[in-house]
Amino acid sequence: MQATLSFLSTFYQLGHSFWSASRPWLIAVCLLVTAVLLLPATGQLENSHQVLLKYLPYGLSIIVILLGQQFVQGRIAMAAVNLLIGYSIIQLHLQAPLNQDNTRAYFTLLSFYWPLNFFIIYWLPERKLISPLGCLLAAVISLQIASTYIFVHYVPDYAQTLNQYLALYPFGQDPEDFMGNWHLPLASTLTLLIISLVLLTHTLIKRDRSHCVLFASMIACTLICASFDSNSISSLFSSLIACALLVTLLFNSHDLAFLDELTGLPGRRALMNELKHCGKHYCIVMADIDFFKKFNDTHGHDTGDDVLRVVAQELAKVRGGGTAFRYGGEEFTLLFKRKHAEEAEPFIERIRQDIADYPLIIRDQENRPKIKNKRSLKSKASTTQVQVTVSFGIAQRQAEQRPEDVMKSADQALYRAKEQGRNCIAV
Repeated sequence: MQATLSFLSTFYQLGHSFWSASRPWLIAVCLLVTAVLLLPATGQLENSHQVLLKYLPYGLSIIVILLGQQFVQGRIAMAAVNLLIGYSIIQLHLQAPLNQDNTRAYFTLLSFYWPLNFFIIYWLPERKLISPLGCLLAAVISLQIASTYIFVHYVPDYAQTLNQYLALYPFGQDPEDFMGNWHLPLASTLTLLIISLVLLTHTLIKRDRSHCVLFASMIACTLICASFDSNSISSLFSSLIACALLVTLLFNSHDLAFLDELTGLPGRRALMNELKHCGKHYCIVMADIDFFKKFNDTHGHDTGDDVLRVVAQELAKVRGGGTAFRYGGEEFTLLFKRKHAEEAEPFIERIRQDIADYPLIIRDQENRPKIKNKRSLKSKASTTQVQVTVSFGIAQRQAEQRPEDVMKSADQALYRAKEQGRNCIAV
């Protein structure tokens, strides 16, 4: 029995680790997979549906731009602007055979500039769309459009230049071969391949939802241009990119509202919302870091933030169906649905012991890490090891008790734990 429980615990930890690592990629992967799967079906759509699909990217992009400006998510809004401009150029100037000189020139430069702009947006800091950064992006896109216009209208032998350096179909034109339908010039293909590898490496390290979606959007735009002859590919892929940007914007807004920025745990608003839907059978645990104010005054607020992150990291590992929340300051809350207090207490005891045994090392100011969100305080250059402990108060919901009353009971239990010497559990 013990071996089975150990296996299930290990399996759960591996599954939780995999989900945590893959969650930022969920929207990006769905975008690319859905686009590839739906592309063959677009040719079977009725004319009315084809017309709807043609205009759908316009409406979705405008919605993303407006919401991105309102919710201060400038990169998502800038990506929508870039998508809207690129798609508009395709619809207005590229609805003719690519063997025409003007059309080929517009397509060649668009196929390079369009994905490249997503690469630029990827690295921009988060600002409003209407800001100096937004103006900078507008200047970059304007310069690209102006250079394209000058190249087509004022360079006499531009067609020969394109044939010499940016020839389409670099791998031949074999309809049965995938690379035979590859429209992008070899120079553009190699450049986009290199920057794609750069973004892939960074997204694997950063594991940020917005970065992953911007990377997937760049790949999708590249595929639009690479398989430009495919029926309705620009309308379908652009619609899906806009949908991915919109969903990302909504998820980011949810995180800003319900997740604590310092620790990454759900905040008080998320706790109160969860209590409305957890039924009548649950228990609440209030946790407080012992002597945190004294610790903060002695070692500084930066070190105090590191301690909060470490404690939050340990509390998030709670088993038994518990969920950790940051209540405020140095206080945390654990919610156990469908659990009695005596059932939750062993899991709390394990967390209490893990935090008390955690080797916290205090660095001097010169040896502190530059990355503020680093969750470990360990370092070879550290000088002082300290112990941080946490007191817990558990309250079981009684008949007719409101969530506020249960939390008040848990607070009272926490005060008793403090009176009993701290670093303990009171029920």
